[in-house]
Amino acid sequence: MRKILLIFLTIFMFPAAAYGQTYIPLEAPAAILVEQTTGRILYGVNIHNAMYPASMSKMLTALVVLDYLHPDQILTIGSEIRGMPLGYATNIHVEGETITVRMLLRALLIRSGNETGRILALNVIRTREGNPNIPYNDAKRLFSVLMNERARSLGAINTHFNNPYGLHSEAHFTTAYDMALIARAFMEVPLLTEIVATRVFTGDSLEGGADYFEGALVRQYNWTNHNQMLPGGTHGYAHVTGIKTGFTTPAGHCLAASATRNNLSLIAVVFNSPDPWRWQDTRHLLDYGFDNYAFRTIQQQDEQIDEVQIFNPRLGDYQTLAVLANDTHTSLLSHWEYDNLTRIITYNPLLIVSEERYAYDDGTVRLQAPIIAGEVIGTVSYLYNETIKFQGNIIAARDVLERTFDSDMDYYIARFISTIFTTRALPYWFGATGMLVGVLGVGFAVSTRRKVNNDRWGYGKSKY
Repeated sequence: MRKILLIFLTIFMFPAAAYGQTYIPLEAPAAILVEQTTGRILYGVNIHNAMYPASMSKMLTALVVLDYLHPDQILTIGSEIRGMPLGYATNIHVEGETITVRMLLRALLIRSGNETGRILALNVIRTREGNPNIPYNDAKRLFSVLMNERARSLGAINTHFNNPYGLHSEAHFTTAYDMALIARAFMEVPLLTEIVATRVFTGDSLEGGADYFEGALVRQYNWTNHNQMLPGGTHGYAHVTGIKTGFTTPAGHCLAASATRNNLSLIAVVFNSPDPWRWQDTRHLLDYGFDNYAFRTIQQQDEQIDEVQIFNPRLGDYQTLAVLANDTHTSLLSHWEYDNLTRIITYNPLLIVSEERYAYDDGTVRLQAPIIAGEVIGTVSYLYNETIKFQGNIIAARDVLERTFDSDMDYYIARFISTIFTTRALPYWFGATGMLVGVLGVGFAVSTRRKVNNDRWGYGKSKY
């Protein structure tokens, strides 16, 4: 009975185990952990369920803004900051203020300014349409179209946003998987990664350039990042580098966090996890990734990975050939994947000598010459649970020449020349000399005897 209960719990209560070897207790009903550069999912819970992102939406807003506005561009804030829905006003900016786009991005991402989102969206659409008189409500609709197009371009096909800052709406939703795609694209932009890594910012709206703009309304700002997991924060995590928090009552507490350690960069996204659990959930996810995954080198270029028999090699050559890896390959693997990789080598069938033809029955692979050094002679595959993690070419370490009559003659001649004048050949020299002396002695004796007989019988003498 206990065994049946355990199987039930594993299948129905711990679906996230499909992404890893260990169950992670999370309060978040939907969460994901991915490696930033490869996008590989390391852990996930309900990653394709529709969720409300709240202010995490501002990551996508920032991406769209940089598609149309330059960070150094100076904007003047107008009446678009008025009319914020109840509970959404952040009261950061004032009308008539002059401010750079870079500073607005800081306000959007560090201070999480909702009015900031309106300012940026309006100016993007006015710039794109070439019309400085477009009202905010029209700009909001057009900017939302750009956001959704940008999301789809990233593969986030289950995302639909209808405002630039995360105002709650049944039509404003995403998934953990899609938000991870957006976060990965966001973290590829150096300016944005610099901004979200800032825990405390102090500066003015023109970034110290007020002297160049006589009469400009310049304001001083002092912001503390809402992301408490940044180093030095209340829930600081030494390796966190960003990204964005989010909260509305329907969405709950949300967080997209990035962290880097030992060349491994991770992104964790949690939805609707009440404080302090969104910080703890994120910590658990990041710990799991760093403790279990790494970029591991499977093989090095020119590393010998096999040795194969050569059929009927040229006389004097080795009967085996070293097989080398054609390239170096590093792959993101967990320690259990790395420890349990299976390596399979497949040789080019055109080079393999038929066992039936030569009556081999030992199952040994034998390759037929000629083979050129560096020639691709097959492939190597690394598998985990029958899934190929890497496949590449294997090459010959040296030339393998074909055996012929001429090569045999060359071999014997070379052997003769190489040994005839060495100490190893002395017994043969003595033997040959003895045989020659013997032959000469026998010849001399036979010649002498023949002469004596001729003299005795008069052969060879003239009768006259």
